[in-house]
Amino acid sequence: MIEGVGVYGSGASSYKPEAEDAMGKDAFLKLLVTQLENQDPLNPMDNTDFVAQLAQFSSLEGLQNINSTMTGMANSVTSLQDFGSASLIGRVVKAETSKFDFDGTNEQVVGFSLGGSAESVSLTITDASGLPVRTIELGARGAGDNEAAWDGKDGRGLALPAGKYGFSVNAKGADGAPMGAEKYILGYVTGVGMEEGSSSIYVNGTAVKRDGIKEIY
Repeated sequence: MIEGVGVYGSGASSYKPEAEDAMGKDAFLKLLVTQLENQDPLNPMDNTDFVAQLAQFSSLEGLQNINSTMTGMANSVTSLQDFGSASLIGRVVKAETSKFDFDGTNEQVVGFSLGGSAESVSLTITDASGLPVRTIELGARGAGDNEAAWDGKDGRGLALPAGKYGFSVNAKGADGAPMGAEKYILGYVTGVGMEEGSSSIYVNGTAVKRDGIKEIY
């Protein structure tokens, strides 16, 4: 059971300056004018060479204009995607991740998908540093999506503080061989933003990439 909405997450966009050694059209034109001013009057620049340099200048300007146009289009697409993602705020989603933000009060629902039936499954909750704080034996589980709720307590039954946590799943088949499990969480979308330079959706405060949203309820 999912209760409440987690903390709103926020990300920071990264600024990437242009390479300092890239020659712009203004620098190219200045170089061409300087070359004309300092040419030998008795041996002026050949017309063919001059036309070739003008053609290079025109090509450079055209490429820069194309780059500016493509950048603008990319920004527009990102804005439209963010606008669409904003409509998910308040909705419950299934998000592909093994991390979550625990609010210190409400139980956290985590899930995993199995390719086949498992004879035994255990769920391990880890803290922000990756250290295990509790292992829960889930017994046998069938193929497909499976879910379990963590009540926010450690192995001794003590309540743990709010913060960032993670989980891992150890599943074994009837022959004792380990099985792979795709992990996910169920939670409310609490915001959208940027995380490490890419658009993200925050599920109970945890940043998830847009393509990590598998289902919307």
